[in-house]
Amino acid sequence: MFKFLRILLSIGVLLLGVLSTANAALEMRLGGLAYYDTELNITWATDANINGAQSWWDQMAWASGLTIDGVSGWRLPNADVNGNGSSESGFDNEMYFLYWNEGITAATPGVFSNVQSFVYWSGTELVSDPPYAFIFFFNSGEYLDELKSHHRFAWAVHDGDVALIPEPEMYAMMVLGLAVLLGFGRLRQQS
Repeated sequence: MFKFLRILLSIGVLLLGVLSTANAALEMRLGGLAYYDTELNITWATDANINGAQSWWDQMAWASGLTIDGVSGWRLPNADVNGNGSSESGFDNEMYFLYWNEGITAATPGVFSNVQSFVYWSGTELVSDPPYAFIFFFNSGEYLDELKSHHRFAWAVHDGDVALIPEPEMYAMMVLGLAVLLGFGRLRQQS
């Protein structure tokens, strides 16, 4: 009987761990002020339009000076992650990935707020033409390049996970783990 209970309890804990991480591509951080993208290993500000429309240089300066809930080190999304000088789809373009793979659009913003249906600056300059930088349209999923002097929106991102303090889900998992260990100890004492 006790062996069956141990097996059942072990399977339950395993399933709980698997189910708690399923489809966890965007995880809340900083009390809902940001979301960590587990696939891209970056954290997005929840508000997609904190600063309004500005030139590329103004948006770059704004992002680098931004502090959200005590966390600094923000930047504009990268449109050339692999560094080959061109913006490509998928993992190479962070906004493209958010739009096409995560389904975040101006019409379906998901966990985000103020997603504009127009143009967002990336932090990536066009290598072949330095007065230009890559832009992304959150109404159509297209990306192009544009003169840096034009006024466009900016969405702040941060490299890696900004979770400095464990989230409530982490505490719940720790308490559950301790309860399971105590349960096993009690079962062992009884047998």
